Amino acid sequence: MKFLTAILAVAGPVTALSGQATTTRYYDGTMGACGCGTGNSAFSWQAGIGSGVYTAAASPAIFGGSSTWCGSGCGTCFRLTSTGKAPCSTCGTGGSSGQSIIVMVTNLCPHSGNEVWCPNAGSTNNYGYQYHFDIQATSPVLGDNPVVNFEQVSCPSQALTDYKQCQCAK
Repeated sequence: MKFLTAILAVAGPVTALSGQATTTRYYDGTMGACGCGTGNSAFSWQAGIGSGVYTAAASPAIFGGSSTWCGSGCGTCFRLTSTGKAPCSTCGTGGSSGQSIIVMVTNLCPHSGNEVWCPNAGSTNNYGYQYHFDIQATSPVLGDNPVVNFEQVSCPSQALTDYKQCQCAK
């Protein structure tokens, strides 16, 4: 039973999230709110963790709770598929519609200081979206701040293995 509980804890919430979200990108290479980052050799901040899996800071509704450390969304994975459109004409160009990546939540995009993009749980950001992913990358991976369709997916095994090195997985 302990093994199953550990798997469920790493897999994240039982209820799968899906919908539309805004995206941005950042790059700081520091330890995120899930205790992943600096000092973890498994984390290559160029591409995230695991083979082909990016990391992301998620808005509070995805991250889980108002905590700034070890939210219930830590270690969950999502497929983000670009709609090809930006949320406004002055905040990006969107990107190629249909392009997808997988991200693992390893950080919080807090509302405080990010009010335009990262809404508090139960509210919307300045563009009318309840959810936001701030993707850790040095260059655009889906385009320039595209709106995405997202769905929670099972994390690839290598990403789960890498995530076990994070403080919130222990």
